[in-house]
Amino acid sequence: MYISFILFSIIFIFLGVIENFVINKRVLYKPNFLLYSEKKNKKKSTAEQVATRKNKDLKEKKRKRPRSKILECLLKEKVEKVEKNSDENQCSNVDKEIREGKRVPRLRVRNTNNHIYASIIDDYKKYVLCSTCSRDATLSKILGTYRRKATNRVINNGRTIKSAWEIGKIIGKKALSKGIFKVRFDRARHPYAGKVEALAEGARAVGLLL
Repeated sequence: MYISFILFSIIFIFLGVIENFVINKRVLYKPNFLLYSEKKNKKKSTAEQVATRKNKDLKEKKRKRPRSKILECLLKEKVEKVEKNSDENQCSNVDKEIREGKRVPRLRVRNTNNHIYASIIDDYKKYVLCSTCSRDATLSKILGTYRRKATNRVINNGRTIKSAWEIGKIIGKKALSKGIFKVRFDRARHPYAGKVEALAEGARAVGLLL
């Protein structure tokens, strides 16, 4: 009985080798469970490849996102770059590490339908170094105004790309006047497009590094 079992198993393996040689032209015999596991691995690899391709396509789409025509016109304008202020007396609220570039503050942007806000924050000391927004009454001539129907009040126009560009220039000038020449751009949940992009480009145009 034992000998017949061994002979049966040898014949079964021999038939498997012949079948494998006829189909795959290989002498090596692979049992069914190994083939099944390989199929699973292949499926996993194909799924991973599809996921990576989708991520690459999304990244390419984001890179190829066209700029608005208004922003392109603003970028062509000649903007006078502001030099970094090195006077320590005027930059008393800014640490020496920030002025030297050893510690980089954060440029926080908040964008709404009607206005845009920008502030430079020292996260180490949790202190606002400088800030500006489109609601500032002194910027009415630069940004322009309009009458709001709901309240019948005249307010600054912070809805346009040009207003965001001007706010970016103002925050850039304020930062450079305090000795800050480099910041980390924090756009929060807002996509890098429209007013957010215009603000960043306006700050860069003045000479601030983002």
